[in-house]
Amino acid sequence: MKTRAWAVMAVAATVGFACVSSAMARETETFTATMIQNADMRQVSSRTWPMTFRIESWTSEEDGERLQAILKEGGPDALLREFQKGKTRAGYIVSPAFAREPSWRVAMATAVDTPRGRVVRLLTDRPVALAESFAGSRSLDYEFAAFEFTLDEKGRGQGIAIPAARLTQDAEGQLTLETLPYSTGPDRLMGVRTWGGRTAVD
Repeated sequence: MKTRAWAVMAVAATVGFACVSSAMARETETFTATMIQNADMRQVSSRTWPMTFRIESWTSEEDGERLQAILKEGGPDALLREFQKGKTRAGYIVSPAFAREPSWRVAMATAVDTPRGRVVRLLTDRPVALAESFAGSRSLDYEFAAFEFTLDEKGRGQGIAIPAARLTQDAEGQLTLETLPYSTGPDRLMGVRTWGGRTAVD
């Protein structure tokens, strides 16, 4: 099932748009939230998990343009390969729900001030568990992960999470994020709070 239209805009904004200036790219910041799983047709009830997003280096305008060029020339597969090289690390995510490892690398991190608040977007490739790979699960086709949340002037807010997403691009370059077939849409991020420095954006 495809996500709503805002997910398409979020990908476009994350890849090459609204990136922070190079002067601010080294600012660090930590966010915490509770992720509420959306309806899953395989489960009776939803689940909740604590989340920590640690941004060590915001994606600069230069890196954003480079990644956008990779996406334009080679499509989502080329962008995925670039992420998997691990050279674009912007920070990490800590959540017991995703992997046994203590952290999950974030490939891109951008932030922009809007009339509705400060919008933070994260995009990365996701780790694949050994059991998932061995079973040849359909979820293996959903190799990206995307997170977006909006913060008010006090550094609090809410957002969405797509921990397993498929990124597709049509002939006109339009990008679409798709959730897993058995999901009814993105998960929710509630009670988002920022800790540490406030990164300025243009």
